[in-house]
Amino acid sequence: MTQRNKFFDITNYLPESVISGKHNNLYPLSFKRNDSNLLLSYTTKHYNNAKRKQHLIVTRNISKSKETFEALGLLQAEMGKTQNGCITFANSEPKIINKILCWFEKEFDVPYDDWKWYIAINITEDINLDYKREVENKLVGYWVNKTSLKLDRSYPKIVSYRRVNHTKLKNANYGCLMIELKSNLFSQIIKYFLKSVTHYDIVKEDKENIRCFLKGILAGESCIECNPRTKKFRVHLSVTDLEEKKIYIKLFELLNIEAYNYPGDKIVISKRENLVKLLKQRLMTLHPRKYNKFLNMMQQYPN
Repeated sequence: MTQRNKFFDITNYLPESVISGKHNNLYPLSFKRNDSNLLLSYTTKHYNNAKRKQHLIVTRNISKSKETFEALGLLQAEMGKTQNGCITFANSEPKIINKILCWFEKEFDVPYDDWKWYIAINITEDINLDYKREVENKLVGYWVNKTSLKLDRSYPKIVSYRRVNHTKLKNANYGCLMIELKSNLFSQIIKYFLKSVTHYDIVKEDKENIRCFLKGILAGESCIECNPRTKKFRVHLSVTDLEEKKIYIKLFELLNIEAYNYPGDKIVISKRENLVKLLKQRLMTLHPRKYNKFLNMMQQYPN
C-alpha cells in the first residue's frame, strides 16, 4: 500500500457549502492546507450587512487503520445524521463509548473534555425522591467509572427519563450514554466525510477494512435471534435507508456471506454456513454482550 493510500485526505471529503443559522442558510466553504492540517472557513451574513467569519483547523490525514474503519461503522450505526450543529453518539456499552472518544482524540485531536454527556434510561421518572436519587447515583457512578468522561462535563439534567409504564430499574440496566460535541462546522465535516466513505468508497476497500467497518455496523445495529424451540438462529441488522441496505448487502457479499434483503428495514443473516462465517471472521466481536449472545446461539448447532 502506498503512503498516500494509508490515509484519508480530508481535503477530498469537504462539502462545497456549510449550513448555518436558524433558516439553514448555505455559505461557501473555503480552505487552506498544508501537509498536516486544513484551515476551514466560511462567512455568514447578518442584519445591516454585517458579516462574521467562522473558522476551524482540522487534521488533514486520517489513518486507514483498523480502528478508523471500526469507528466509521459505529458512527454510521449510532451517530445522529441531521445537520444540527452537533455530533451526537449513543451506546449502552462503555467499551464502544471509549473507542469513539479515543478515535476522535487520536485522529482529530479532540480532547475527551470537549464532550458533554447525559444518560438516557427507559423508565419513567419516579416521584419517590429517595428511589430516584438511588437510581441516578447508580447510573452516574457506573458511567463515570467505566468511561474516560468527567462528571463536571455532564449536562445539568444528567439523567433523561422516558415515558413508559414502569419506574423500576433492572439490576443490569445502566441506560444508554449520549455524548455530544457542539461544533457546527466540525459536525458537518464529519457527517459529510462519513457519508462519502460509507456510500461511495467503502466497497473499493480491501477485505480487512470492509470487515472492520462491518464490525462497527453490527455492533451498533444488530440483534441476535436465538430460539431453540423454533430452530430460528439469525442475526438481524436494522437499516432504514434503501441505498445503505444495498451497500451493506454488497459488503457482506464481498466477504462471501449471504445477507438477505428483508422487506422494510431489515437485513437478515441466517443459515449455518453464513453464521459460521460471521464467527470465523470475528464480525460480532466488537460489542461484548452481543458477542456473548452470538456465541451462545452458535453453541446450539451440533458439532
